[in-house]
Amino acid sequence: MLPPQLSPFLLTLAISALIGVGLREYYEQEAKFDTFGTVRTFIFIGMLGITVYRIPVLGPWAFLVAMGVLGLFLVVYYRHKVTQRQSPGLIGVLIALLTYCIGPVAIHEPHWYLAATGVTILFVLHSKGRIRKFTDRLETGEVVTACKFLAIAGVVLPLIPVAVPQTGFAGRVFTILPVTPRQIWMAVVVTTAISYAGYVLQTYLYPRKGMLLTGVIGGLYSSTMATLVLAKQTRHQPSLARETAAAILLTTPTMYLRILFLVAAFMPLGALRLVPPFLVLSAITAAGAWIVRRGGAREAGAETPEDGPEIKEKNPLELNAALLFALMFITVSVVTKYVLLHFKDLGLRMLSFLVGASDIVPFIVSVLQGNLGISEPQVLQAVVIATASNNLMKAVYAHLFGNRKAAVLVAAGMGATAVLSFAYVAVAF
Repeated sequence: MLPPQLSPFLLTLAISALIGVGLREYYEQEAKFDTFGTVRTFIFIGMLGITVYRIPVLGPWAFLVAMGVLGLFLVVYYRHKVTQRQSPGLIGVLIALLTYCIGPVAIHEPHWYLAATGVTILFVLHSKGRIRKFTDRLETGEVVTACKFLAIAGVVLPLIPVAVPQTGFAGRVFTILPVTPRQIWMAVVVTTAISYAGYVLQTYLYPRKGMLLTGVIGGLYSSTMATLVLAKQTRHQPSLARETAAAILLTTPTMYLRILFLVAAFMPLGALRLVPPFLVLSAITAAGAWIVRRGGAREAGAETPEDGPEIKEKNPLELNAALLFALMFITVSVVTKYVLLHFKDLGLRMLSFLVGASDIVPFIVSVLQGNLGISEPQVLQAVVIATASNNLMKAVYAHLFGNRKAAVLVAAGMGATAVLSFAYVAVAF
């Protein structure tokens, strides 16, 4: 059996060497040759950190003193760099300090954490152009909104009481509502976070990377909105009918993925039960998209799928959108409660079908989060019916806003998915 001191020591050497190699390659790419240290320098810095930290009794204090001494040498290097009128960047200095800290981290933290730190350093170091391009595209308003969301999710959410108020106006209101304050806010946090992930991919990472990719990523954000944007594209370019129909069909697999994430957040066992049918339905629509796309070639001179339409939509993390979702969530929860009260299970199935005409997320979250007194099979049945209805409505939207040929192809694929969904509901529930 290996001594317990050996594993952190070897890991420190390995990560320090990788960082040194990564920094050397970065300097070579930037054509900078009068730079701080070599690969050996960073290995020695890592060894210095872990060796000093291992000094009996005085280890932590000795580590801090040695860091101060190393810092003085780095100050001398940086001062010389500035006097020589070189680039005043701090990358080499900062990475040297991070390398010095590897040893104690290797001793006290899990090895995956140290590996993740090393990978992150190398990734950020070699992503200068990508990071600059990404940050240049960010709008100040969106950064501020994202910060507000982090405060709401990390600060406000823990402060909201789990129990329903028993007295006052708030108590009377929440005795009527089938949801608690914590459930309302949790629904906002979960759904907007999932939507925001799709929004960032669509807006900043892959804004115009092909019509098919637009469908895939757009489905993660909002499959209904992606269908509308793609369908409108065929009115101006009928030759792209097949490509557009395939892209619309590809919004469905990622829609199912998004719904699975929602269900897993509130009902993990229920999500496992939905995985097989959703995988089958996703495979069918993906196969349908492939068949549609291979069915014919685009006319000469048509726009290529690499120049697909860019979906622009309001940031789903804007506070107004979050509050609107909360209002929709409460409204749908109340409607669902009274539909169940007066029309029982049949009313829930009918409501599940009707909500497919718009965004189905508030309804799905309400049946998952609301204290509606319905069983898990009823909840899952409602989810499947709502997704089937939404697929039918996407076929309708393709007909209303797009090219006839594209609408027919979309209707065939979405119709088959909806029929299979209703058949699954009839058999499984």
